[in-house]
Amino acid sequence: MFISDLIEPHHILLSILFLLLLYKVLAYFFIKNDMKIFDDIVVSSTKNPDGYKDKTMISNSFKEWWSFAISPVEEILIKSKISPNFLTLISFIVSFFTAYLYASGFIFFASIFILAGSSFDILDGRIARATKKVSNKGAFLDSCLDRLSEIVIMFGLFVYFFPSYFSYVIFLTICFSLLVSYVKAAAINLNLDSNIGIMQRPERVVYLGVGGIISSVLDYYSIEIFQINHFVLLASISIILIFSMISSIQRMYKSLGS
Repeated sequence: MFISDLIEPHHILLSILFLLLLYKVLAYFFIKNDMKIFDDIVVSSTKNPDGYKDKTMISNSFKEWWSFAISPVEEILIKSKISPNFLTLISFIVSFFTAYLYASGFIFFASIFILAGSSFDILDGRIARATKKVSNKGAFLDSCLDRLSEIVIMFGLFVYFFPSYFSYVIFLTICFSLLVSYVKAAAINLNLDSNIGIMQRPERVVYLGVGGIISSVLDYYSIEIFQINHFVLLASISIILIFSMISSIQRMYKSLGS
């Protein structure tokens, strides 16, 4: 088997499912035998000492698995003394490659890049906390580049689908994705509570990335749902749009209520 065979869409999807299953088995073992080990792994990857407790469109188990999976990479980066801001910049640069791949129709590789880039975006905050390099400037840079990354990536999808009607859905998705973040920023500036939202940036990244991988697997086997090419990707983007709208309303309602 050649290396090129290992990166075929169905192999990547099966690998993700296998690793998720493996994590669940290990998690069960740790919880049963030493709960502290499991708690340390999860808590160290979050800003909340209670671990993942948010009610979003991604299960907390999936978030815990992702944190568990990238922990070895985090340890290597900490030992190499790489700056958290450098990782933030890498994530931003990767977004341009992702946008180019989307615009060129390489949906599978673009989906891999968006998931990989988001992992760097997760790691910058984790490494900053682990090395005690948390700063307001770093948080500001991370927040700004996150928004720019989303615009760049979604623009790549816009170019790919243009001039079809779905390009308008892409445009609205960009607008409401930014609105989710803007409402939170405005609320924080006015000392209002807006800590809610079922479709935040991690959810948008996962739905777009995993949706693209599944869509590519179906396309690889020439399987069309409702005779629509890349139906799963289209559905994923539509879900992101709808629930970004809901998240914006949730945050505005909670902010006004506080």
